[in-house]
Amino acid sequence: MMIRLNQFIKRALFILIIPVLISCGQGYGKLIEYGSDELYYTSSVTVAEAYMLGEYLLEGEFFTNQGVSVQLNKVADTYEFRMIVKEGLDKDQDFIEIAKLMSAELSYDVFDDAQVDIHLCDEYFNTLRVVVLF
Repeated sequence: MMIRLNQFIKRALFILIIPVLISCGQGYGKLIEYGSDELYYTSSVTVAEAYMLGEYLLEGEFFTNQGVSVQLNKVADTYEFRMIVKEGLDKDQDFIEIAKLMSAELSYDVFDDAQVDIHLCDEYFNTLRVVVLF
């Protein structure tokens, strides 16, 4: 059975993620643009993995041409989905639960049941908190 974020959760994520445009020269990885939304991916991720994620975010209405920037990284067998969030959300338990649901969805729907950790980041992709499903 496919896990899907419902409309409420999608809207909550959109409202709570800071739309940020970051220059490609900042060392965040290679860039794939979806309108004004951006997906950076590091050298530990394949181009195919990055495009699978990007298309999934586009289809799932996470990318809505609002200037959202995310980053995909991989350490060993664990994917890191890094997203910039508004100040204080790294301490918000309701948002943490939403991030756990997103972790499960990305694991199941995009990364063939691999571990996906959600990194809640400041505007420079510095990790404020890591949300782990398992």
